[in-house]
Amino acid sequence: MTTDIKKQEDLGISWLFQEQFGFSQIPLNQSYEAYFKSLLVCANGDGTLADAERDWVIGYASAYNRDPAIIEKLKVYKADEDLETLFSGDPLIIETRRSLLLDAIQACAADGEYNEKERAVVLKGAKALNISEDEFKKIEEIYFETVKLREKRLAVLYPKGLPY
Repeated sequence: MTTDIKKQEDLGISWLFQEQFGFSQIPLNQSYEAYFKSLLVCANGDGTLADAERDWVIGYASAYNRDPAIIEKLKVYKADEDLETLFSGDPLIIETRRSLLLDAIQACAADGEYNEKERAVVLKGAKALNISEDEFKKIEEIYFETVKLREKRLAVLYPKGLPY
């Protein structure tokens, strides 16, 4: 019976990874931990890891229903490690580096502000991952366009305001 439950959990996670990233496989826990810790380090780029930023990262990580021990680590993680050290802990980071940068921007902005200090840390991460500043600016543009599209979508779908 646990096998059936596990298959159901994996079905949902598989769907999320396919829908969000186009992945046909679920990443390994090692990749998952380094990825989400990197988001927290970027969000802490201004010297303050706001509750909203940590909550965003933990919520995002929890949505993918991975190892509960990793979620617990994220709850208390100081987010003061060197990004390059974190990147070296994930052999596949080079393949997911652009999505990591987009997610890092989202994590930074979760408190309502994506400031210059946070941007500098995300850009430093981009450079460590061999992403040019021009490519990085395109990723930022995608973030800002996504925010506007979400606002537009919600306004059209719920013209009288959100029901919940």
